[in-house]
Amino acid sequence: MSQSNEKPTILFVHGAWHNSTCWDSVRSQLSQFSYPTRVVQLPSSGNAVSSHLEDTAVVRNALESLIVSDGKPVILVMHSYGGIAGTNAVSGLEMAARVEKGEKGGIIHCLFIAAFLVPKGLSLMGMFPEPPPYLAPDPEDPNYLIVKNPKEIFYNDVSPSAAEPWIAQMKHQSTASFMSAVDSVAWESGLVPCTYLICEQDNGVFLWLQEQMLEGVREESGRLWTVEKCDCSHSAWLSQISTVVRLVRKGAGEDVD
Repeated sequence: MSQSNEKPTILFVHGAWHNSTCWDSVRSQLSQFSYPTRVVQLPSSGNAVSSHLEDTAVVRNALESLIVSDGKPVILVMHSYGGIAGTNAVSGLEMAARVEKGEKGGIIHCLFIAAFLVPKGLSLMGMFPEPPPYLAPDPEDPNYLIVKNPKEIFYNDVSPSAAEPWIAQMKHQSTASFMSAVDSVAWESGLVPCTYLICEQDNGVFLWLQEQMLEGVREESGRLWTVEKCDCSHSAWLSQISTVVRLVRKGAGEDVD
């Protein structure tokens, strides 16, 4: 647990095409363990002009409200594209950095769920040797990206009836959000422990890509990283709720293994 044994607030960052309601079931379970939770809504989901910078600003504002204004310890949980918007917002808000300055609150842990770990100077699309086959420009507006067969890409371990409500909620994703270069990463400072949940049946962020990204960041900051694995699809927040909850509690310092 954090310095004062205060339960950290869990801030959730959703992925591309989705919205903050995807975290509702995880938040509900965490409330049973008395964890306060917050979510953000990324503007690039449904807004053609938003790059990752607008998304980062939303996450940063939420973090500053919790940490700078309220002095709260925070665990940052990021899924998929949310790893870019989230990690780009961390600098200077690490608990260790703030304690050194006599300030209260800060980020105590980052949990990445099948998330993109993009090095500084690269864009999300730059992580792929070629655009993934499931991705296409919107034929009506190339400023948006669409996903072909989202059931198979995002929800391949749940029934069609379980996937359908989430597919119905999906928005078009800003093309700019996938093309703009990352300028800050959470692991660079060496001040925040990080956990990465590998989703082994992921058809969106392919297993080989998750492993390749992890290899790169662990070479930079291996001591900070804990790696967990789950035999699940891209959307662990839907099919593996208890696993996500366990990792959040573990990041908060609970002995849950």
